Amino acid sequence: MRRGAHADILGMMRPFNASLAMAAALGAAVVLSAPRPAAAQSNGCPAFDRPSVQVDFQVVPLGRDDTRSTAQLAGLPGRAPGPAGASGGNILGLAHAKYGEQSQFGVLFQPQRDGSVCAALSTVKVTFGFIERVVYVARELPRGSCIHGEVLAHEMMHVATDEALLKEFAPAIRRRIETAAARLGSVRARSQQQAAQALRRPLDAALKELLQDFSRERDRRQAKVDTIAEYKRVSGSCGGELSKYIKGKTKL
Repeated sequence: MRRGAHADILGMMRPFNASLAMAAALGAAVVLSAPRPAAAQSNGCPAFDRPSVQVDFQVVPLGRDDTRSTAQLAGLPGRAPGPAGASGGNILGLAHAKYGEQSQFGVLFQPQRDGSVCAALSTVKVTFGFIERVVYVARELPRGSCIHGEVLAHEMMHVATDEALLKEFAPAIRRRIETAAARLGSVRARSQQQAAQALRRPLDAALKELLQDFSRERDRRQAKVDTIAEYKRVSGSCGGELSKYIKGKTKL
């Protein structure tokens, strides 16, 4: 058998919304690569270069929707609970966001004389950010009214918080992905599939942990926007105009 190396490109997307629901899709393609230098490793594998790592960030354009009723807004999936004491009221507005990462891993394979396979990452490409964003204001609040403007301004505070968080987290996200990829080294397995899975598992775990950390910090910062004091301020703004359109308790 002719000795050589193959690079396998593996891709995965991991989207999250406010309720942390997760879905994943996997695709694969194969390309060829030249053999690597054959310096011995502790597992008997030849030496592999460190993988090249590319991390990109995205924020999709913000959508707007004023067509949903307060009841429809309350039923949207992924809606986070408001502050204590504000439950059971009408939903005046909502800032919906779905965020996540999409990753592709390139794997180099080197067949061994005993029939096993040595493998290492050649490339890691990760795109992290907000993949869906919509700001809703309840249709009961007429466009152009003072209270519509107040509710919209409140929801835009949530949008600004998300954008600031991603910008602040970007360097740490890049460092953590680079560190996780660099520490993997090479693996030896009975097949290319087993080798690729052995390389993929720790990277998947690192990416999942990164998303969880991002989510926890996002929840903490967004809670600072949705305070009881802020709810009372918006509800009582515009000279009590809200009572013309909405009856009962309200939430943002």
